[in-house]
Amino acid sequence: MYKVVGIDEAGKGPVLGSMFIGFSIITLADGLKDLNNYQNHLKELGVKDSKLLTPKKRNELYQKLKDEMSLQYVQLTPAIIDANFFSGGKLNDLEMRGMAKLLNDLKPDLVIVDALTARPDTFGEQLKKMLDFECKIIAENKADTKYEIVGAASICAKELREQEIGEIKKRIGINCGSGYPADPNTRTFLNENWDNKEFDFIFRKSWKTYSNLVQANKPKQKDLTDFQ
Repeated sequence: MYKVVGIDEAGKGPVLGSMFIGFSIITLADGLKDLNNYQNHLKELGVKDSKLLTPKKRNELYQKLKDEMSLQYVQLTPAIIDANFFSGGKLNDLEMRGMAKLLNDLKPDLVIVDALTARPDTFGEQLKKMLDFECKIIAENKADTKYEIVGAASICAKELREQEIGEIKKRIGINCGSGYPADPNTRTFLNENWDNKEFDFIFRKSWKTYSNLVQANKPKQKDLTDFQ
């Protein structure tokens, strides 16, 4: 049997909520030949990069894919992201460690991953060094548009990210938007609630969008002219 894993992430840019790394896992009887057939099957289902799908279609496909294959994920919460940043770590390295940890459990024969850097070959080599088993890695930029198996992982990651944002809105009772800094609802929520300790679990405090708010709201240091 030949195990293949597709990997993609969602939620790298938002200032609110977690990042999710999606893993689509299939086991084939006849290796790459079966993989080509299976990817054609996924294409017929409508699987593609999640950014090209409407929320409704993405959710429909996610429900179908759960019956088609094994879907797993790694969740990088704001607390994990912040701890990594404040200890001097890089976000890409944190993501790679998350990928490697699950891959070391799955031990696939082939990994197809949407590369995190502009040098996909180097990224693939770095990831391979973090594994405790031998496998083939195909790392490419925009792999979610080239391989349906990675598109499936993209759908998984994006759907879980959107589900989390939906749950956050229910929990806090406020429309915090999509979590992306350019979203007006997110900006309004941040401006009004950045210092609310009840919402600490939502904020990526290492993000410039958040740290700039903290700086802008710091009390001004008084100088001699204030006492004249």
